[in-house]
Amino acid sequence: MGRKSERGEGKLGGLILLVVLLAGGLAAWNVVPAYYDHYDFVDKVNEICRTPKFKVRQGDESIRKMLMDEVSKRRLGTWIGPESFLVTTSDSSRQIQLYYEREVEVLPGFKKLFKFDFKADQPLI
Repeated sequence: MGRKSERGEGKLGGLILLVVLLAGGLAAWNVVPAYYDHYDFVDKVNEICRTPKFKVRQGDESIRKMLMDEVSKRRLGTWIGPESFLVTTSDSSRQIQLYYEREVEVLPGFKKLFKFDFKADQPLI
């Protein structure tokens, strides 16, 4: 009573698809936190960029200190240092440029260097 029309073909293709899906899931598991940390930090950089002049006593150095405090809070010090920021304040606006690189192990044995670049330009009220 066995089925003679079924030959078992396609099992290798299903196994390969499963391996590819698992590798893609693992890669996403490793890469997504780097992007999440970046975009979460960028929101805070924009907020700090809007800080009014009267709250900043020592000019751009105070802004850099605020930024580095956030870096410490978020445990991003491995990738972001004081040299990662360029702060420029004028009479009517403030610009903060952020650039850093972060190496992520996407899959075991495969690392990729991600470069993050952001520029905040906010008016001062």
